[in-house]
This record gives sequence, structure tokens and C-alpha cells, in this order.
Amino acid sequence: MSSIFKKFSTKAYAHSPVIIQNLFISIEGKRLWKQRFSREFYNLMELWDRTQWLSHDELEEYQNERLQFLIQHAYETVPYYQKVMKDRKLVPNDIKRIGDLHKLPILTKDDLRTNFRELISVKANKLWEGHSSGTTGSPVDILWDNNVITATNAALWRHRRWAGFEFGQPYASLLGRVIVPIKQKEPPFWRYNKPWNQLFLSSFHLEEKNLPDYIKALNQYGVESIQAYPSTIFILAKYLQQSNESFPLKYIFTSSETLLDLQREVIEERFRCKIYDCYGLAERVMYAGECPNHEGHHLYMEYGITEIVDQDGEIVNDGNYGKAIATGLHNYGMPLIRYEVGDVTAYKIGKCSCGRGLPLLEAITTKAEDIVVTPDGRFISPSVLTHPFKPMHHIEKSQIIQETPEELLIKVVRRVGYTDNDSKILLQEMHNRVGDNVKVKIEFVEDIPRSANGKYRWVISKVPLKYNQEVFNNLYE
Repeated sequence: MSSIFKKFSTKAYAHSPVIIQNLFISIEGKRLWKQRFSREFYNLMELWDRTQWLSHDELEEYQNERLQFLIQHAYETVPYYQKVMKDRKLVPNDIKRIGDLHKLPILTKDDLRTNFRELISVKANKLWEGHSSGTTGSPVDILWDNNVITATNAALWRHRRWAGFEFGQPYASLLGRVIVPIKQKEPPFWRYNKPWNQLFLSSFHLEEKNLPDYIKALNQYGVESIQAYPSTIFILAKYLQQSNESFPLKYIFTSSETLLDLQREVIEERFRCKIYDCYGLAERVMYAGECPNHEGHHLYMEYGITEIVDQDGEIVNDGNYGKAIATGLHNYGMPLIRYEVGDVTAYKIGKCSCGRGLPLLEAITTKAEDIVVTPDGRFISPSVLTHPFKPMHHIEKSQIIQETPEELLIKVVRRVGYTDNDSKILLQEMHNRVGDNVKVKIEFVEDIPRSANGKYRWVISKVPLKYNQEVFNNLYE
């Protein structure tokens, strides 16, 4: 519902009383409700309710049919693909199946920026502007048509329905939107979207003194579930843990950041429910989410085609990690075919016990700049680096920054009770994981601010990654 905040992020909204801000948000919420929950949406939901139980082979045939239509459309109406295919002496009949996609080049973020206009279909009508989060340091613009907006909404609500959540149940959103003026110092740090029965919580006022007010608001509005960044809901969960309290919910939905094991453990314990994590992209080419069995992220094959390749662009075997290359099957306004999303994952070996034919992905690990690089060239996932912090009960916040391979800086916001022994244990456990040839320093700070979009970056690495003589810069803004 980002258009709400684009529309109302004006001085008029910021200076209006809370009751008027709630009215603005509810009016826009009603408009979006009419747009998002169309006849096409319900038809697609009905179809996907059936296709999720198809076999993997049947789902691939479904993909092949949609791929043929997409390739024909791109060849006829998208200047970029007309040129690419003619340069390679290809016609649509040359790409009939997933196995034929390798005939087309991988589309990088730089390619998308450079050829932005040429990637727009000449038959496109109404298009909507979107932006990637820029977590790789390289945000990109993208245009969506109504078809992919419908498909993305269907993907979102299928994931929620897997948990048992239905539209109209009271829920809260704790994301990166500025719905409460930053200068506001007193509650309420939330606004209410009546048509959706949705409480928007501000991620920019999560100070320790304000956290009790957030919990009171959840109770006051009868909130049954929360959608949030892992880091934002973790802040509330840690507060409950420190207060020796809990707040039972029915469901929690996380997205947009890697959900660390440490975060999941505390969040599920304090809110007494399971997390349903999902993965999506502003580029609208790939979607995956957890089912009630929580054995991995089901890849939505109806939404897009995902290839996992090595540094040479060759498909890797199941169980082996590689770069995700995705082809969206629903955005005809700006088709992205074989788009390099910038993330690393692997197809899991085996099927989910739920019986769905949708394959499982291993953890979608870390953007490039989140990977710590050691002097001997090892790549260390931030998920591994969470373990030294598990026994650290006197740390409020932390952040790892890497400027060079030889040094790590850990910023720490201490809680009352933090001692030199905590530092000693933390340093030792970090060295156990990165090695003694990395100098690890601790810096105590008063706070660790969020980025401009409200997300919290835990590991920031400015060391470039090298794959087979190719260098990928870790860019952080």
C-alpha cells in the first residue's frame, strides 16, 4: 500500500490531526481494496489453489505454456528483446521450454538501467512505477502493469491463507513507511486503515521508552497478526523478553530481510506463534513463502521461472548454491527475462511433507554486500555470525561493519548489566568463526539508526566479492 504514503506524504498530511490522517489512509485503503481485489484476482486465486497441488512436472508444463506466450509477446512488442533475439538469430519458436532459456542472455541490473525504455512493451497501457529496495547498494526502477499487480497480490494472499489468515481479520504492519511524522514525540505512533482493519505501526519510533505503547496499541485494536521486517518485530520481541512478558498472536508474516535463526527463536517464543516468512522482489519476477510445515520456502512456479546458476551461468544441481536468475511470467508491460536478482540460494533436495508440488528453496542467503570476506577468501554468511550473540543478554542492538578483509567492527548498544566478560566472550566466539587473522573490535554506541527506508542492516561489508576473476562490489549507502 505504498501509494498511500506517496499520496499523503505531504505537508498537509504531516500537519493534520491524527483523526484526519486516519481518514486519508482509510480513503486510500478503500480505493486500493477495489483495485487489488478484482474479479481477476479471485480467478487467479482459485486457479492457484488447484495448481499448488500439481506435480512438479505438471507445474513445469504450466510454466512452459506461459513462457511461450511471454516470449512471443516480448518478440513482437518489446524493442530490447526484438534486438536481442534478432542479434542471436532467434525466433519465438526457438524458446518453447524452460530448458531453452539459456539461449537468451542474463539481464543484469545495469542492463535494466541502460535499456529501461527499450524494455517497455509498445502495447503497454497503464503502468505503475516501482523501485527495488536498493539493499545491494544498486536500487533499480521498474514498471508494473495491472496483470502483475494482480498476480503479486494473489501470491501475497495465498501465502497468508496458508497460515489461516483471511482479509478482514485485525492485523498490524510494522514496515518502513513514514505514516507518523518523524518529529512526533508522543503516542499514538500508529495510524488505522479501517477498510482493511489494519493498524500501521511506525518503524521510526521504536525507542525503548515507546515500546510499551506499541504493545498497548496491539491489545487495544485486537490485533491477531503482524506483518513486519524481521528486525522490526524482533525489537518488540526483545522488549517482551526483557520484560518477561509475551503477547500471543495467531500469525506473523515477515519479509524483505533475511530472517535470522536468532530472530525467529525470540519472536516465536514471545508472540507464541509461528513465523511465515516470504520472499519477493520489486522486480516482480520471483516469489516464495513458507507453508504451515515450515520446511523451507516454496517457490511459486506459477509466478515466475527461477534458474540457479554458477559463476559461468551453468545450472547447478539441487542442493548446490548459486545465483538466482528469474523470469517473471505476469508483467507484460515490462517483461524481465532471465533477470539476475542479486541473491544466492539453492533448490532443496526432496519435497515438502505438505504434499504441494511447489519446490522448496534453501535459505535465500544474504545480498552480496552482506557477506563477510576473510583474508583467505572465505565468504561467511551473516546467519553464521548470529550465533556469538545468542548468549549476549545485555546487548540491545548490534551491527557488524567490514571495511577491509583484515578487520571487523562490531557496534554495540549495551543494556544495563553488560560487563567486560561479555566483550571477552563475544570476541572469542567471533574469532571462532572468522579466524584469528581477522582483527575484531567492539565500539560502544548510543544507537544504530535505520536506513532511509526504515530497514535495519545488521552486516555491512564494503569488501568486494570475487568469483572466478570477476569482481562484485559491496556497495552500501
